[in-house]
Amino acid sequence: MKTDHLNDQSIQRYIFDFDNCDNSILEHIDSCEICLQIADNYKLLSKDLKNLENPVLNDNLGDLILEKITNKIEQKKSKKDYTYISAIVFIVIGVIAMMISAFKVELINQVETNNMYLYLIISIGVFMTILLSIDSFRSFNLKMNKMN
Repeated sequence: MKTDHLNDQSIQRYIFDFDNCDNSILEHIDSCEICLQIADNYKLLSKDLKNLENPVLNDNLGDLILEKITNKIEQKKSKKDYTYISAIVFIVIGVIAMMISAFKVELINQVETNNMYLYLIISIGVFMTILLSIDSFRSFNLKMNKMN
């Protein structure tokens, strides 16, 4: 019995490319039971693989893949839109807060508080107008993207 055995590449050459196989490989497999058993296992495996049916794929598989890729790209674009909108909203809130604090200094010096309410109403109106403009712009972009 042999103690040195062939590697998988040599055994596969014996099975799948018998005509170009070296004589040393042929002699070894003829005299070694372990390598012969491995070669038989490769033959059985090859036979089983040939008997497997080819998988049936959908005809529109490419269309499904393209649709999923397109959806992913649109999701990334919408995330960018929300990022920009969030940044604009935080900037507007900061500006409004600075306006209120600036008006507050003026209002402390004034006796009447009616102006404070007027400034508050005006700043809320400006803030709401900016938010509505952002929302209109966003919905317009979404509709335009759907048309493309």
